Amino acid sequence: GQAFRVGRYPIHFHINGNVTGSYVRGNAIHRSYNRACTIHAVNNLLVEHNVVFNIKGLSFFVEDGVEEDNILQYNLAVYTRQSNSLLNPDIQPGSFWIVNPNNIVQHNAVAGSTHFGFWYRVL
Repeated sequence: GQAFRVGRYPIHFHINGNVTGSYVRGNAIHRSYNRACTIHAVNNLLVEHNVVFNIKGLSFFVEDGVEEDNILQYNLAVYTRQSNSLLNPDIQPGSFWIVNPNNIVQHNAVAGSTHFGFWYRVL
């Protein structure tokens, strides 16, 4: 991801609505200067078996709270670190940042992050 650039993330589903049948599977993302996987206004996306390492800001980012019925499972986030580039939550980042409990987040792991592993900020 490109630092200080909104929307310039390695993987970014952006206002796609219902994406049944779509997935983010088996990726390795490392040394990103701006997040790893962002889900914004998307429903029914499967995110699984991904590994992210040395990510600035929120690694797996479910953005606005309108996202529902997404599944994030069997992902690994290692060394999520602080970023001053975009949002306040990036200053104290969570490897998984979830704002709507109507998503399934299961069997994921986090190691060595500077702040939070899982941050549920229900709006």
